[in-house]
Amino acid sequence: MIQNHQNSQVPLAVINPGFEHQDPLAGWETVGIVEAGGYESPRRLTHPGGIGPVESLQKLNQIPNGWYTLRVWVCTSGSPKEVFIALKDCGEAARAAVPNVEEKWLQVVVPAHVTNHQCTISLYSAAEAGAWVSFDHVEVVPGRAALSVLGADISSLKKSEDMGGIYADEHGTEADALIILRDHGMNCARLRVWVNSPDGYHGKAQVLEMARRIKQHNMKLLIDFHYADTWADPGKQPKPAAWADLDLEGLKQALYDHTFEICSSLVEQGTPPDIVQVGNEISNGMLWPDCRNDVSFDHLAALLVEGYHAVKDSSPDTQVLLHVDNGGNNQLCRWWFDSIIAHKVPFDLIGVSYYPYYHGSLYDLQNNLNDLVQRYERDIIVVETSYAFTADDHDNYENIIRAEDQQAGYPFSPAGQKHILADIMAVVRAVPNHRGLGVLWWDATWTAVTGNGWDPADPTAGNNWENQALFDFDNRALPAMSLFLQP
Repeated sequence: MIQNHQNSQVPLAVINPGFEHQDPLAGWETVGIVEAGGYESPRRLTHPGGIGPVESLQKLNQIPNGWYTLRVWVCTSGSPKEVFIALKDCGEAARAAVPNVEEKWLQVVVPAHVTNHQCTISLYSAAEAGAWVSFDHVEVVPGRAALSVLGADISSLKKSEDMGGIYADEHGTEADALIILRDHGMNCARLRVWVNSPDGYHGKAQVLEMARRIKQHNMKLLIDFHYADTWADPGKQPKPAAWADLDLEGLKQALYDHTFEICSSLVEQGTPPDIVQVGNEISNGMLWPDCRNDVSFDHLAALLVEGYHAVKDSSPDTQVLLHVDNGGNNQLCRWWFDSIIAHKVPFDLIGVSYYPYYHGSLYDLQNNLNDLVQRYERDIIVVETSYAFTADDHDNYENIIRAEDQQAGYPFSPAGQKHILADIMAVVRAVPNHRGLGVLWWDATWTAVTGNGWDPADPTAGNNWENQALFDFDNRALPAMSLFLQP
């Protein structure tokens, strides 16, 4: 069972955590100013720009040793140069950078291990004139806010290796890509399953082989059923050719049998899946046209129930995840999961995709994740995310993400890719009650290798994703990979 819950305990006593007592500013050493407009409260502490670095401090004494997490709501304007929150003087300092979300409140957390019965809260900013940073609702709670699922989709790896793909660490030493990822902290690998792929990959044989390798490295295994012979996503959910003429009852039986066969085969070889996705980005349904949402949500729900039972009948301890796209769209996600609940579809975990190019800001992501876990009382995983480390193309096949898709504050560079992954992880880590389990990079190993292109029916097709892999054009591990090694 994958979970990240900790027993609820009483927060430490922070003096004036909401900056309501301002004359003088009780509890804090700071040159910041108190003003109106806090996070769901009358006041906030603001660091103005143009006066050099500003640090607000409060020391906590005589506290039990152990793990604690600092949680602070932060709002920025004008792209400050540096903003972070920290716990210092506690044995080993820890700090977390604050993502820049223009004039929107974002909760940021940082865990630290106290070994000397004290720690100091630090709220730090450095901003030019005209910029500012505000803080509110400061709390220090027992326990460690950490991600338990840190990994990547590596579905392309087997085919890449067969076609001559090579991988190296950041120093240029060639090695198994899976080992490189593991050594950089990855503890979960995701594999997609197609029913009858035109290229013969992503089926039972490859899944079983890759599952053995994944489990040999003590990683969690996430199986992603597409229920198609090729790509299934919000824009297309084609039925497998072998299922084309089946009615609803036939589709239910075929889906159950396919799911049970893959999962039970994994169990039989001693590599049971830890998580199974019943469908891939199914916010618009699956097995079109029969089970599109706008045709019949009843039909979609019936399929999902069959998938759930197929997983549990073959592997009772495996958790079932339902996966939608557009992780920053709370209206969409609420509507979809409200409908799922109304149709009494059982599931264990929520999965969302979050691509910064398409799915809103980090504020939108946090707002949605926080709402979903509280509304449905399930843990959540960002099971797909990525970002380009360059706008260049490496195989003369136009990339799906190009220079014009670059997001403000995150250049298409190795550093920009690492920066945005760190900020996405920060949002998931801050999900209340430790219900944000983790983040998976989408197809980290899909580099430009001849024969391993986008179209499984065309061996000459190129790869339009290689500028978003976690290996660069020289096949070396990129800096973002190091973030799997969380402190």
